[in-house]
Amino acid sequence: MKEATLVTQAYVCNKKGQDLVLQDITLPPMKATDVELDISHCGLCHTDIHMRDNDWGVSDYPLVLGHEGVGVVRKIGDSVKNLKVGDAVGITWIRDSCGCCDPCLAGRENICEQGYQGTFLGKSAGCWGKVPYNEFGGCFSKVMRVDAKFAIKLPNGLPPEVAAPLLCGGGTLFEPIVNYVTNGTRVAISSIGGLGTAGIKFAKSFGGHVTALSRGEEKRSKAFAAGADEFYPCLGDKSKMAELAGKFDIIIDTCSHNSDVSNFMDMLKFNGTYCRVGIPPANDSSFTYGYIPLIFTQKKIAGSVVTGTRRMKRMLQMINDEIKTYANDSDEWNAKIVKFDQINQVMDDLKNGRNVNNWRYVFAW
Repeated sequence: MKEATLVTQAYVCNKKGQDLVLQDITLPPMKATDVELDISHCGLCHTDIHMRDNDWGVSDYPLVLGHEGVGVVRKIGDSVKNLKVGDAVGITWIRDSCGCCDPCLAGRENICEQGYQGTFLGKSAGCWGKVPYNEFGGCFSKVMRVDAKFAIKLPNGLPPEVAAPLLCGGGTLFEPIVNYVTNGTRVAISSIGGLGTAGIKFAKSFGGHVTALSRGEEKRSKAFAAGADEFYPCLGDKSKMAELAGKFDIIIDTCSHNSDVSNFMDMLKFNGTYCRVGIPPANDSSFTYGYIPLIFTQKKIAGSVVTGTRRMKRMLQMINDEIKTYANDSDEWNAKIVKFDQINQVMDDLKNGRNVNNWRYVFAW
C-alpha cells in the first residue's frame, strides 16, 4: 500500500524576516527508511534566526525552521530496524547524506563528499539543499518524517531540555573538541554564550586547560561556573590580545561576527589552530592573513560545521553519563522552556541581545 501525504501544523516563515505563522503544511509520503514522530520540544539555535532573515543568502521561502528537535517515534517504515514506536529521538541539522563516501561510512556525514542534505535547506543552499525541504523539513512542526538514520535515539532518561540545545550547538562544539583537544591541550574558547559555555564543558571533559575569552568582565563568573580555568576580557582590544601571544594550542571562535584573524593567530603557539565555528553574515565573511607567517609557524586556520551521527551519539551518551556536569548548572546555562506560541518574541529577544538571563531556549508544544 502506497504511503500518503500527511497534513500537520508548523510555524512557517513565509517571507524573509517575517514573523513565523502557525499554519498547515503537507509532509511528503513516508519512505521505507523513514520514521514519523511527534515533536515535543525544539531548541532555538541562532542559525534559525540567520535563516529566517536570510543573513547567509541560502534561505528559500516558505520555510519551516528548527533543527534541535526532540520527539517520540509513532510510526516506522518497513525497512527501519534501529528504532521502534515509542523511542525518544533527536533531530539535528542534517537529514540525509550520500551514505557511500568514506566520511558517511564513518558516521561523519557533516563532511559528506557530495554535501549533506540540510534538515530544512532548499536549492539556494547548493549541494546542502539538493532536495527542497524548506517548506516542511524543520522541527518547528508538530509532526516530522525523516530518515531513521538521522533520528538519533536518545539515551534513556536524558531530559529533552538538556538534549535539545545540544543537537546543533553541542555538536558544533563537540566536533572541533574531538578533533583538536586531548589531555593537557591549551584551549581558548572565544565568545561566551550558549556555544561558548558548551565548548568550555566539552574541553574540560576531554582534559583540556580552558581559557575563556570575552569582551568585558560581564561573563567572568559565568565562564568559571561552566568550568573555565582562566578568563581574559580581551576581545576587540589588540593590545590586550597581544598579551596572550603564543599561549594556546587551539582557539575555537564561536562569535557570529567577523573579526581580525591576525589577532587570534598571534595568540597561538607554533603549529596551533584557529578554528572558526561562528558564521558571520554573507556580506562580511572574508578575512586576510599572510602566507609567510602561516608557513613559518605552521599555524592553521580551520572551519568546523556541526557533527555526524557517530559523534552525535557519542556526545549524547557522554552528556547522559556526566549529567551532573551538563544539567545542573547556572540559570544561564540551563535551558528555559517556553511554549511555541512565544516563538516570535523569543527569536527577537535572542537576536537583539535581550536574553541576558538565558542562553538557551527550548520550545514545547
